[in-house]
Amino acid sequence: MTDPVVQKKSLNPRTKIILISLSALILVCLVLSFFFIYSTLSYDRVYNGVFINDINVSKMTFSDICDSLKSKYSDKSNELKIILNENDVTAEIDLSKIDLKYEIEEAAQKAFDVGRKGNIFARLSEIFNTSREGFQLNLDYSYNSDKVNDIIDDFYFKTLVSVKEVGLSIQDSKVTLRTGHPGKSIDKNKVLDIIDNSIKTCTGGTFDAPVITTMPKAIDIDDIYNQIVSEPVDAKVAVENNNTRIIPHEFGREISKSELLSIVKENENYIDKEVLLPVKFTQPKMTTDDVSAKLFKDVLGNVSTSFSTSGQNNYNRGVNIGVASSKINGKILAPGEVFSFNEIVGPRTVGNGFKTAKEYVSGKIVDGVGGGVCQVSSTLYGAVLFSDLETIERQNHMFTVSYIPLGRDAAVAYNELDFKFKNNTNWPIKIMSSVKNNTISFTIYGTKEDAGKTIEIKHVQVGSKPSPIKYVDDPNLEEGQTVVVQSGYAGYTVDTYKIVKIGGNIVSNDKIHRSTYVPYETIIKRGTKKVAKIEEPQSVIPGATLTPTSEPTPEPTPDSTLPNEIIDETLI
Repeated sequence: MTDPVVQKKSLNPRTKIILISLSALILVCLVLSFFFIYSTLSYDRVYNGVFINDINVSKMTFSDICDSLKSKYSDKSNELKIILNENDVTAEIDLSKIDLKYEIEEAAQKAFDVGRKGNIFARLSEIFNTSREGFQLNLDYSYNSDKVNDIIDDFYFKTLVSVKEVGLSIQDSKVTLRTGHPGKSIDKNKVLDIIDNSIKTCTGGTFDAPVITTMPKAIDIDDIYNQIVSEPVDAKVAVENNNTRIIPHEFGREISKSELLSIVKENENYIDKEVLLPVKFTQPKMTTDDVSAKLFKDVLGNVSTSFSTSGQNNYNRGVNIGVASSKINGKILAPGEVFSFNEIVGPRTVGNGFKTAKEYVSGKIVDGVGGGVCQVSSTLYGAVLFSDLETIERQNHMFTVSYIPLGRDAAVAYNELDFKFKNNTNWPIKIMSSVKNNTISFTIYGTKEDAGKTIEIKHVQVGSKPSPIKYVDDPNLEEGQTVVVQSGYAGYTVDTYKIVKIGGNIVSNDKIHRSTYVPYETIIKRGTKKVAKIEEPQSVIPGATLTPTSEPTPEPTPDSTLPNEIIDETLI
């Protein structure tokens, strides 16, 4: 069997010509496409469709772009001003004075970068799209925001109209309703938008500043009514830093709520209108003038005591009395306030002006800084009793004192024993003291709430003890001779009564305290020295009996070589 013969069919000449022509055309297209791509990608200017702000920078070189932007923005901005206006108040922003800078080279570089990043296909795609749709770039800029904000803030406060709410003017004789008005202020954020847009477009000009309007709150009739209606308030006195301040009185006020509502409704749409309201006023019981006239007008009580200044000890006591008294002089106590002697007078030290003088300490009479101060507290206590003030703390001395009646003294010792009393009146009181001509005086001023009231103080002795006598033998004194070394004092128990009278009639007679004073020992030296007797011849009567003569016991006599007798003025 033989293989079949395969016959080759040749193309006709016409077909060959078509194929050759088609191949040539494709080759030409490829060459042209390559040339187009090459020429497009190697283009040394900005591609078509690129804009910076509103400037078409297509086909521009980098230098062309910079020159164009500089001419339109940087150079032009030096001559531009932005004027803001609000209600005839203006603010000027000179673009040449706010450190304005346009980022021209940066924008030019961004324009050149369009179509020049990525692979060939990405670049060609971006170039084609930019040419067809356009590519918008913004020209960035910067300026000194602090300078601009300062101008805006100044403009804000010059044009600010604060909102005014509905209010009341309340006086002693009239009450006025004042309607409010809206508040106005520039909108800072929108003003900044105007400035930014002007800088962005490099166009100056005059602009009306956007304004924010703030309306007053709706009128609250209950709040207005409650502000008006009130009870009368009496004037009163406040004590601050040892000074008095009169708090003025307030009149009571009344108004019909329905009438007030009608007035408010009638006037609520008016701006800055004043309407006199039909308010009825009621008088307080105590006016400011009343308080001023009554303040410290009465002497509630006054007491004086005397002291000696002979000798160094008594002179020092006088100094101490003056120092302590001066610290109290002018002291004002508010109603209910408690006076503390130790707190006001302070420590009795040399640094505070006190001197050394005799005082009672632990049952003995000794030298101490501040001796004599108890005469100040005791004199003040007397004034307190006659002023009918409330005693909080008081203690009598251990031994008697002579400058004030027994039962009316007040002993003090810093950090140990205090004298306190309270202003139990409804008015401030003022304590005035003076030291003159060896006399200390206290006067308490206040306001008598019952002009017919008087105070009497009575002291009743309910017991006594004589001063114990102690004899000390002294071999240096002749037998029968005595010398008083220490003068003693008798002890007493005394009840103190306060009698209150109104219009001469006794309304109370109360014992306020019992004071017990212990005796103070008397010490006497007596001689034990024997003295030889010389017998003298006597004439003897016949039948008479001799009897010894008796010599009278000598009275105690002071010895100038021993301490002088201690008298009351040396005591505290």
